[in-house]
Amino acid sequence: MEQLNILEDALNQTLAQVSSIRQKLEDSQRENATLRMELEKVREHLAELEKHEVQETTSTSDEPNPTLINIFNEGFHVCHLHYAERLDEGESCLDCLELLYR
Repeated sequence: MEQLNILEDALNQTLAQVSSIRQKLEDSQRENATLRMELEKVREHLAELEKHEVQETTSTSDEPNPTLINIFNEGFHVCHLHYAERLDEGESCLDCLELLYR
């Protein structure tokens, strides 16, 4: 009987580990799906930006591109070094700001 109790305890510990791993996997899959949707949005913005660049001639005004500002305000880098990567909360990228306001 004692051996059965030991085996039952070991099985319960293993089941708890499996449940923990399953929860972490589900969380990762949820985060992955969210990131895929955000990346698709960024790609759509990029396609829209490229479309506008082809249609418009190069502007000589000092006003920043409104499409890039929207992408930046949604929390994504617009600089060539980190384009489409998510900005951390409260983060500001000097390369992005220079691109927007030069």
